[in-house]
Amino acid sequence: TDNGNKFTGLNKGKITTDNGLVIEANTFEYDKKLNILKASGKVKINDKIKEHIIYSDQIIYLKNEEKIFTYKNSKAVNNQGIIIDANNFEFNKILNILNANGNVKIEDTKNDFIIYADDITYLRNQEKIFTQGKTEAIIESKYNFKSKNVVLLRNKMLLSSNDKTDIIDDKSQFFNLSKFVYSINDEKLKGENVIVITNFNLPKSDKFYFSNGNFDLKNKSFTAKDTKIE
Repeated sequence: TDNGNKFTGLNKGKITTDNGLVIEANTFEYDKKLNILKASGKVKINDKIKEHIIYSDQIIYLKNEEKIFTYKNSKAVNNQGIIIDANNFEFNKILNILNANGNVKIEDTKNDFIIYADDITYLRNQEKIFTQGKTEAIIESKYNFKSKNVVLLRNKMLLSSNDKTDIIDDKSQFFNLSKFVYSINDEKLKGENVIVITNFNLPKSDKFYFSNGNFDLKNKSFTAKDTKIE
């Protein structure tokens, strides 16, 4: 159609590109002139070079720009144990950067943590993930972080934010911090303008104030400045 510039496939099929992509879907539409591929219906993109798979209801692949846009029920799985679910993705194949938006959930099956946000960007080459807006992180089913604009460095296993953050652990210990850095492997928390409440939401609790502090959550110890007990 369109003077031979558009090709449509209505039966379930598979397309293999010259740059390591294998795309499966129920329907395809390829614009040869613009070098744009649209696919819909149980779409699966297997990137043999970047070693990840993307699933979605519908995708648009801009071949000249090496960008893939997905729409509805999007999921990405890579060889590092990361699973990302979201409404929509934008993947830049050249830069190896994935942006996900709308009900985003990131699960790291190797390191046992989950992050929820409305918008995340994953820089795969640097193994850096950052969120925009409200963010919840659940670490090893022990620590629940509620913050915003969070940064995760996967190579160093450091979670941080410069925004106000609440943390509660599985022992009912509550932290409120104006900013924080958390070492996931060591279970060590560093923060500023810290409020700590023991036995949070229980009848008997203590409240501590610190201008800044270092907390070893595993060994239940800390060092802090300007301590005040209430």
